[in-house]
Amino acid sequence: MKISLVALFGLLFLGSSLGANVGSAHAQSHVASHASASANMPSTGAYNWFPYPWCTWWADERYHELHGVYVPWSTNADAWEWTADAHQFGWNVSSSASVGAIINLQPWVQGAYGSGHLAVVEQVYSDGSVLASNTSWGYNPYQVTYVHFYPGPGVTFISW
Repeated sequence: MKISLVALFGLLFLGSSLGANVGSAHAQSHVASHASASANMPSTGAYNWFPYPWCTWWADERYHELHGVYVPWSTNADAWEWTADAHQFGWNVSSSASVGAIINLQPWVQGAYGSGHLAVVEQVYSDGSVLASNTSWGYNPYQVTYVHFYPGPGVTFISW
């Protein structure tokens, strides 16, 4: 019985050690493939992946209407993630507005909720504030509304 328990514990120890090494090799392989994929990512998208009438849909659709380009990120990209996504895909991210840029409000900034908010800059005022078009803002999520936003903490402007 003692030999069986020792053998069993030895096999368990050996299996867990090999399993940890296999897992580690998988993690290294995944990181390496992700890094190489990042270098080869397209800088523009093929179409608008986002669900209507979310602000993500409007930002991508209106940006395409103005510039002929869709954003290349597509998977579960909440509004608050767009600044990081833009950096990752080589897009321009700025604290200064320009007409046609996507404005990204982080969660709880200037009336945005927990997922953040996106809009498209339609006009830039002399003080740097903007008039931006958006959906999913206010009582009717399907209606395009125009809102006055201000540059500052938690606000970025994205362009290609």
